[in-house]
Amino acid sequence: MQSINRLAPYLTIDADSHVGMDPHLWDRYLDAEFLKNPNRPRFEEIDGVQYFRAGRYVYPPVIGHHPYLSPSAQPPGPRGGVDPEFRLTDFMNPEGVDRSLLMPSRILAPAYLGNREMGNAMAQAYNNWLADFCKTHPTRYFGFGVVNAADPDAAIQEIRRCLNVLRFPAIYINPQVVGQGPSEYHTLMSEHYFPIYEEAARLNVPLAIHAFSDPFVAGHEYNWPKGPGLWSDIIGFPMTGMQAFCNLVLGGVCELFPKLKLGIFEAGLGWVPMVIERIHERQEKFVDSVRHRAPLLKLDPEEYVQRQIWFGFEPEDHFMPSFIEWTKAPNRLLFSADYPHLDYQPGQMKEFLERNDVSAANIRKSLCDNALEFCRWDVTAVAQEGIERVAAAE
Repeated sequence: MQSINRLAPYLTIDADSHVGMDPHLWDRYLDAEFLKNPNRPRFEEIDGVQYFRAGRYVYPPVIGHHPYLSPSAQPPGPRGGVDPEFRLTDFMNPEGVDRSLLMPSRILAPAYLGNREMGNAMAQAYNNWLADFCKTHPTRYFGFGVVNAADPDAAIQEIRRCLNVLRFPAIYINPQVVGQGPSEYHTLMSEHYFPIYEEAARLNVPLAIHAFSDPFVAGHEYNWPKGPGLWSDIIGFPMTGMQAFCNLVLGGVCELFPKLKLGIFEAGLGWVPMVIERIHERQEKFVDSVRHRAPLLKLDPEEYVQRQIWFGFEPEDHFMPSFIEWTKAPNRLLFSADYPHLDYQPGQMKEFLERNDVSAANIRKSLCDNALEFCRWDVTAVAQEGIERVAAAE
């Protein structure tokens, strides 16, 4: 097998790259009871386009014209997302990546089905498939387990299973629940999520919110602004990041759950200083309004970042220095290659290591130390080998 190309003298961790959806996943892993259900997760081909369906959820969306659709957006996705051996030789070994945290692609959305039981079964089937994917190279691949936020009790049970049985270091959660009506629509600041937060904090397992998690459910698209075909690629991702950040900080989640670890991924970094500055302005000039509208905002926003919010970033992100300046939190940055999506470009690890606008110490933090803390790997046996290699290299 191709050996790893050591570009850094320490352990290197990619905190956000994606797996696709194996065409045989549901037939092989979904509980037999649900295989008979006409709303089961499945693939369909219409006019030469491969779609994923689960109940009312469909990806890519079939409502109107979808000009940014590309072959790589269709399930199962690029080969590197479903073939663990190809992934090593195509990405991890040449880039010098020791470990990769495997994020689902946005086509997996158990909280948007409007059917709790099906959403639970879907999450369990996917997690079992992902665990088998990771077992092919258990020191290289680590999964973000998926839970169905529409059912907090089931989500808590699945978090425990992901940690204790499947050995995943982190959990992916949809940033909203879309049920059968307004009373079943929940955002990250809704009390609906609180039992999940409480358990994740108790277990010290991080929760990841990944942009762009648009619920492709008929009717929901009318809640989003209209614009040119690329609008979702250009502003949709940072919009989702801003929404998540404001729900967590202004909505009081961070204040109520100070030990909860949170990650915001694939939303970029450039908006973070802007949002922090605007919150500061309101804290200074609109004291009564802030007290009334965000009563649980007790700290400055950057203090919540410093305490408990991590951010994934792609290696060419020009706003990394600004993020560090405004948050004073270089220890909250997670290197994210985004393989095998189009954002990933071969050779990006070398270019990142050669950046001259970020200190070598902060580059190392974002490639190694921050992910070790985020994933609690400092207390796991599998991490110890890598930590010792780091110490030896120094």
